[in-house]
Formats: sequence, C-alpha cells, structure tokens
Amino acid sequence: MSADGEFLGCGRRWSAACAPGVQAALLGKAPKYAPDRDFDSLHVKLDLNVDLRRRVLSGTCATTVRARRPGVRRLEFDAVDLQVSRVEVDGRPARFRLAGGKLRVSLPRALAQDAETRVLARYRVREPKTGVHFTAGGGQMWSQSQPEDARRWFPCQDAPHAKATSEVRARVPAGFRAVSNGVLVEHEARGGRETWHWRMDRPHSIYLITLAVGRFSEIQQDWDGIPVVFYCEKGREADARRGLGKTAKALAFFSAVTGVRYPYPRYAQVAVAEYPGGMEHTTCTTQTDACLIDARASKDHDLDLLVAHELAHQWFGDLVTCTEWPHAWLNEGFATYFEVLFQAHDKGQDEADYELLANARAYFDEESRRYRRPIVCRTYLDPWTIFDRHLYDKGSWVVHMLRRELGEAPWRKAIGHYLRKHRDATVETQDLAAAVEESTGRNLQPFFDQWIYRAGHPVLRARWSYDAKTKKGSLWLLQTQPVDESSPAFRFPVDIRLVGRGWTRDFKERMTDKEHRFAWRLPGEPLNIELDPDFVLLKKLTLAKPVPMWLHQLARGRKAVSRALAAEPVARWGGEKAVAALQAQIRRERFWGAAVEMIRALGAINGRSADRALEGLLDRPHPKALRAVVAEIGRRAQSSAARLLAPLARRHAFLGVQAEATRQLGGLGSPSHLSIAERNLKTASYRGVLAASAVSALSAARDPRRIPQLKSKASAGAPFAPRAAALRALAEHAAHDTTLVPWLCGHAEDRDERVTLVALAALGSTEDERALPFLDRLAKSAANPRVRVHAAEAAARVKAGGSKASL
Repeated sequence: MSADGEFLGCGRRWSAACAPGVQAALLGKAPKYAPDRDFDSLHVKLDLNVDLRRRVLSGTCATTVRARRPGVRRLEFDAVDLQVSRVEVDGRPARFRLAGGKLRVSLPRALAQDAETRVLARYRVREPKTGVHFTAGGGQMWSQSQPEDARRWFPCQDAPHAKATSEVRARVPAGFRAVSNGVLVEHEARGGRETWHWRMDRPHSIYLITLAVGRFSEIQQDWDGIPVVFYCEKGREADARRGLGKTAKALAFFSAVTGVRYPYPRYAQVAVAEYPGGMEHTTCTTQTDACLIDARASKDHDLDLLVAHELAHQWFGDLVTCTEWPHAWLNEGFATYFEVLFQAHDKGQDEADYELLANARAYFDEESRRYRRPIVCRTYLDPWTIFDRHLYDKGSWVVHMLRRELGEAPWRKAIGHYLRKHRDATVETQDLAAAVEESTGRNLQPFFDQWIYRAGHPVLRARWSYDAKTKKGSLWLLQTQPVDESSPAFRFPVDIRLVGRGWTRDFKERMTDKEHRFAWRLPGEPLNIELDPDFVLLKKLTLAKPVPMWLHQLARGRKAVSRALAAEPVARWGGEKAVAALQAQIRRERFWGAAVEMIRALGAINGRSADRALEGLLDRPHPKALRAVVAEIGRRAQSSAARLLAPLARRHAFLGVQAEATRQLGGLGSPSHLSIAERNLKTASYRGVLAASAVSALSAARDPRRIPQLKSKASAGAPFAPRAAALRALAEHAAHDTTLVPWLCGHAEDRDERVTLVALAALGSTEDERALPFLDRLAKSAANPRVRVHAAEAAARVKAGGSKASL
C-alpha cells in the first residue's frame, strides 16, 4: 500500500469512522434497476485527438447498434458534459437532441427487430470533471469509466450489460504513446503527431474501454505465447519489473485454477500518475504508479495483491461481467478471493490466511461502524457507494465458503463451467448458482440466500467444559446477533478440533438453530479446543476456555492464524506470565503476520515488564514485525521511547521501519528529536512515505506554530502522500483553530481526485457544522460520483457529531 494505505484497491473504499446517519445518507434510497434496452451496441469506434496542454479530447464516436424490438425510431445514448456538434446515421446527417445527460438520435426510418445501423457523433470534451483525467503538468492522460463515467468522455450505453467490440484510434503529440484495449493495428508518425490504433475483437463492457497517454517505455515479456507488457514512465523500467514482475506467474496460476486459459491475445499494464488504485480494462489494466517500486522500498513492500486482483478480473469482470451493479460482487468478490489464492500459491498458506483475516476485519469494521447491507443491494446513492467492504471483502469470504461447501475439485469444476458458459456475456448471482447446480448437482440456493441476499453474519458466543469423570467434553454455542422470524439463525457447518496428549479429534457438526450444545466422549482432558480451525467460516467468535488452552494455542496452533488469534486472549489475562508467553512466542514465530498480532497484544498489557519485552524485540529481523514493535513502543510513550526510536528514524535499511519510527517520534514530547522529522520531511522516498510520516510527527507535537508548515504541505504542488497527511493533520488542529475548517473547504476541490476525497473525509472528522454548506453542495451537484458519495458521508458525520454535541 501507499504511505497512507489508500486508493490502491481497484476502487475499494476504506471505511470511515462511525456516524449514525451514514446508512441513511448512502443507502436509504429508492431501488435502482438496469435501464430498458431498445438496442444493443455491437461495436464502438473512437477516433480521437488528444490535446494534453489544453486538456481537450475531441473527435468521433461511431457505434454500430442492433434493434432489440421492431419499430425503434429513436436511439438514446448516455452523454454528460459532451459538446456534440454533428450526428450521422449510416453516413447521413441526423437530427439529435442533447439534454439531461442523454444524446437522443432520431432515425430516418424505424428499425426492424435485429436490424443494424451505425451512429456517428462528432464531439468534444474540455477539462472533464471525471471519466478522463489530465495529470498535473500535462504529462499524461488516462480514462476511468467504472461505474458510470464512460458517458463523460464518449456517448454510449453506459451500463455493464452493454458489451461490444471496440476500436480506439488516438492522435497524440510526437514522443507520446497511446495505449488501449486489444492489439495494436496501426502506428503512424506524421507532422508532429503520432497515431495509435487499437482494436478489441472480443465483446467487453463499455466501461472497460480505456485510453492512456504518456511518454511510456514499453517492457515486453511472455507467458505461454501471450505477450505480457508493462508501460511505465521512462527511466523507471527497473521499478516496473519489480512491481509487476509476478504477472506471468499469476497468469499461469489463474489459468490452471479456473480451467480457462487466459482468454485474450495479450495482457498489458500501464502505470500512470495520480491514478486512484487499479482498473481491469480488458487486456490493458491501468495501475497506480505506486506499482513502480524502487529498490529500497521493495525490501519490505510489494503490490502483488493489486497485480493479482486486476489480473483476476480478466476472467471475473471482463470475460464474464455482472449485468448490473447490485451483482458486482461477481466481479469484485471473486477478484479479491483470487488475490488470496495467489498469495497461497506464491507465498504460502499463512500469507493467504492473514489476508483473509484482514478482509474479515475490514468487513466487520464497516458493518458495525458504518452500515450493514446485503451484498446484493439496490438502494444506494450512486453505484460507487456499494464498491465497499461488503462487496469486496465479504464477497471474497463468500467465495471462500463456497469452495469449502463444495470441496476443491467440484469448486474448480463449477467455476470453470460458469466461465465457459457465460464467456463474453453478463451474469447475475442466480447464473452462478445455476452453474454450480449444473456442474455439481448441488442446489446451493439456501447458501446464496443466506450469504448474498441477506445482511450480516453469525456472531457466536461459545463456552467449553469438560467432565473428568465421564471424559465428556461439551461446547455450548449461541448466535448472539438478532434472531427473529425476519432474520432467522444462520445455518452453517461447524468444525471443532480437540487436541490432547498424543491425540487429536476433529468433529464436523452443523449449526441450525440459535443455540446448540455439542458433546463428545474423549480419550482424556484436551489441551486445546479450536472452533473453525481451518479458518473457513465468516463469523465473529467469543470463545470461553481455560487460559492454559489459549497458551497452548499460542505456542502450538497448527496454523499461523490460530496462533495469531490466541494472542489477544492471552494478553487479556495479563500479568508476567502473559508477557513471558507472548515474548517467547514472538521470538519463535515463523510467520511475520502472527508475530505482528502478538506484538500488538503485548503492547496492550500495562506494566514495565511489557515495556522491557517490547524493547527487547527491537532486534526482530522481519521488517513488518519490527515496524509493529516500533509502533507499540511509540504508542506507550515511555521515557526511553525517544532514545530508542531516534536512531531508527534517522536511518534504517527498511523504509517502513524508518517511516514508522519518524511518525512515532512526534507524539513523544521530545522537541529535540523533531529535527529528525524536519530532515525526513525533505528526504525523497518511495511515494513520499518518509515525508508523510514526518508530517504526522510534526502534527502530533500539537504546536500551533506548525500550522503554516502544514498548510504548505497540504497545498497544490506537494506529493500526494504528505499532502494527504497534512490535510488530516489540519483537521485535527481545527478543534483549536477556528480558521482551519473554512481553509479546508477552500482547498478541498482539487484536480487530483485523491486529494479531494481525503479532504472531504478530513472535513467530516471535524464535525464542524460550518462545513455543511460546502459538503451538501458537493453531495448534490459534484460531477464526480466518488466526490458526491464522500461528501454525503462527510456531511452525515458532521450532522451526527452536531447532534451528539447538543445532548
């Protein structure tokens, strides 16, 4: 992830802090349905001039359509903020009207059913608000159409069900390269301009059409005869190879897992500036330039998950696409789970389990602090609203549980059948359910009803007991989420593992009611019990069992995620024995993620013994574990913390460790050490990570004299990561400086969408009602749907804060 962990996940929205009005603001809307269709788009050809200096796109869009019914006399295309000067139908001028976001074209004669015609629109778009972005300085241009922004750079049927073949012919300044879908069919240089002509011969959804322009280097690789291509800023070829280098390995793996070989003639990735994450444009993914990873950053950082996610979309999202956005989990849930599968294949099952744990926590956080919804949901402010943790992270867990429910071989068979049956087409959730039944004989409609069409998840309370006389163990299990006629108890398999001296017993039970008690005769008293030991059920679990069992799990759990989950209960017990157990296991632990969980648990224990234990762990070799140690030492803020962290902040082999040490110094009340942050503020680093950490450190000192410096870093021209950190810092200072909320309102609207979204979240966090007119205006009228959604959420947070303040 980037310095601040944002905008690197295929549109995935990070959850904000809790606000009671968020659900009503974002989800309390009328149901949305796919529009009626009088015609289908068969082929879209864009012939465009790109003026980077003036931020203008101009040219023609020619669409071949086929009538779906007899008597079609008018064609309606989505078109927003386009200046259309002429329309032709089959080469002849046609009457048209441009109003209300629609281009309505009158046909010279009615079309019979299945009759085809070609509509050409000559148009221009200048300084587009969204859909197409021109970067600062005019060095690059790129498109981003998902979910409904293709209409802002060419007239089209802007809905995921519209699939067509496509061509993009772009004229750009000499020395620039234009990249698009499919294969290159023409490149010509003439008169100070270069023409790049791309053609995509397989139908794909309109929102997947792409155009990226820049002074790109081209790096050619190969997988099984398929060209694998990286485009990057010239001079950063080595960084591109580091960041995107596992693409071929993932191509081979996904082809094997799905049973469907990569379905297109090439696969390219283009890394561009100011891009908010990644986007799976068919055959030509657009990636954030965070994928260009320098040698130092690569020691403790990669974006393999993002690379895998966007590649997985070539199957789930591009080859087979959701018919309408309420079913977008079929795109995003699968792509997120295939990240996990690739993690297991590439780095081992511990990495995959830890990613699943992170996904579950992200979903639980959103569900408990932001809103709760079914995965398939039609009530939303904008389609962008539901590109959230329910869609991605809960969706990934549903695919994980489906794999467990079916078994490995039937799951692979079902996925392959689903992809082959619906290739080049669009689907709803029921199509997946039908494909499962057709290929395996399993009717899993109850599974989909429970996990996809219903909100929530099991929240379990469990208690273990053992009777030494009868050698019987029992587990009481209770679902504590609301259970009534409208929300019945979840039904799911329950795996229980009991481990004793020289024996292990695995039991498979089934939860069908709100409450169950399971009992088994055992060889003796067990050393440990685990519920869901293979980590295959999405649930919240509170398990009451003796502390020695938690200690056993911490030290001897079979899976790293089991050992990780034992850390917090051991720490809750507290005392010298808990400190010693955690410290010893951290030193033995083979997997960094489990070690991080144990370090955080150790940091939650009060007392000097925990301080000494953490200080003794500063020799941890894994950079992510060491970073966690630094964070806990800084958070606890003991008198020795600044002395211990200052050397790490001055210089360290691992960028993440140096950045964390810098950030923590700010809150330690040691003015003499802030000079390190001042120096790091001016030190160049990958994505501005070090400068962003320095901004956080200087802000944490809570010195109002720093505000002008923070304003300077938050202003246009600064790199994104320190700029984002400065905007958040100013929002924190707003409680003591009444000028800062108006200042933030005046600087929130920026050409860089990422900056605007951070500024809106920062304004929401102030809970200052003076921001409401500005936030309400953007929520109602901003052209960019992401800005509208973030503004609406920020306004809801302000209103909730104002309500609380008046009580």
